Amino acid sequence: MKLTKMMFALTACAALSFAGGTLSAQETGHEGHDHAGHDHDGHDHGDHSHGGETLAFYLPQWKSQHVDDANQAAQLAATLKKLGCEVKQDSHSGHNDVSYRQPQWKEMQVKDHKMAEQWAGFLAKSGFDVSHSHADPSYAKGPEEVEFRMVNWKEMHGDGSANEKQMIDLLKKLGVEVRVDQHDGHSDIKFRAPTWRDVHVADHAAADQLMGWLKQQGFETRHEDH
Repeated sequence: MKLTKMMFALTACAALSFAGGTLSAQETGHEGHDHAGHDHDGHDHGDHSHGGETLAFYLPQWKSQHVDDANQAAQLAATLKKLGCEVKQDSHSGHNDVSYRQPQWKEMQVKDHKMAEQWAGFLAKSGFDVSHSHADPSYAKGPEEVEFRMVNWKEMHGDGSANEKQMIDLLKKLGVEVRVDQHDGHSDIKFRAPTWRDVHVADHAAADQLMGWLKQQGFETRHEDH
């Protein structure tokens, strides 16, 4: 795969972002909940920060890019390492190979939607499976936190009903990645949240109600009583 100008613009941006503390990546395991990046001790959920946007990315098999310029290859490798990927470099026959993988879903936080779209494009063109979504601001504050995850896509055959539209709308507001393909008079719906996502609600009853609904849809859930 040839590297594009966009990729190198992002590697330069990554260097600035890491230096300024605006970009971070954390690993999320498939089994269990490691709470990486969530310090609940002394944590005021009502003031929980939901600024910026989060991407999740995953590449279980090794991927290689052939780069003619040694400096560009080194820059690409450095950026991928900062994102937490496994990286290998090899030089031969006048060019450089940069090989990389990320065997577990990883989260990456960026400052705004534009930056998230740029990174999503870079990661997708680099061969990663990318999940990009964000919760509605109405779920950003509240004393009760609900966490949920669905690593694999869940697929449904839609019927176009009002209940179906309400379900899709709520999933999107919660920050779930949703894809709808309409054809031949019906729709195919699939959704996922491959890393732990969190939303906030007003009270314990609302948290229990939301958790029950999420479980019905097939999500793993977690809620800590306060």
